[in-house]
Amino acid sequence: MAAGETYPKISRKIWWLLRDKLKKSVPSAITTTFVTAMSSMKDASAKSNVLVPLRDLGLIDENGKPTELAERWRHDDDYEQVCHEIRSNVYPKELIEAFSEADSTQKDAIKTWFMKAGQVGEIAAKMYTETYILLTEADFTKSDDKTSNNPAPRTSGATQKTKPTRQAQKSIATPVAATSTEQSTSIVESPHHPRRLPAIHIDVQVHISPDTSPDQIDRIFESMAKHLGGFVK
Repeated sequence: MAAGETYPKISRKIWWLLRDKLKKSVPSAITTTFVTAMSSMKDASAKSNVLVPLRDLGLIDENGKPTELAERWRHDDDYEQVCHEIRSNVYPKELIEAFSEADSTQKDAIKTWFMKAGQVGEIAAKMYTETYILLTEADFTKSDDKTSNNPAPRTSGATQKTKPTRQAQKSIATPVAATSTEQSTSIVESPHHPRRLPAIHIDVQVHISPDTSPDQIDRIFESMAKHLGGFVK
């Protein structure tokens, strides 16, 4: 390809989904309908992001019919050779000679090559690079990676971490004194209402460590007055 021309770019997800489909059966033609049926793509996206690169890679002809290369591509024992044939047919010799191995540390250098040779921006060059590395890896076992980015199933509320309540935080933060509260409930009859209303009686016991300073004791009772003021008469 001459400088300024486009290079194939296809996502790994579609690459492996399509290969899985062809491993089961080879369709008479790979069309926009075929692509949208196996993915969430719209027609326009399926045409530009799948059908066009498949033609550029030599896996389908102008009518969408899978080629002899696609027939071999779907077999594991032929996969590596087919990928390297595609790479040799599509990319210039200077690129293959410079980056013949699928070394992830060379991604930036490959991307820079595509930016210069293809006269494109960083985003397009990154997509070109991903497709080139996919063909250079030529490793059909990498198909297992296509599900690695799926989000983990949501857990129920019972297993999610909960934030401690304000009282629990205060209990953890101030271990100077220990308190115990006993509650008893009796039923009294209101003179204004014939129905019986509950009355709540609270007993509070405060256990203070002998080494507690007077200032700490004052703060303890100030805190009790603040938080139990509605109950203590």
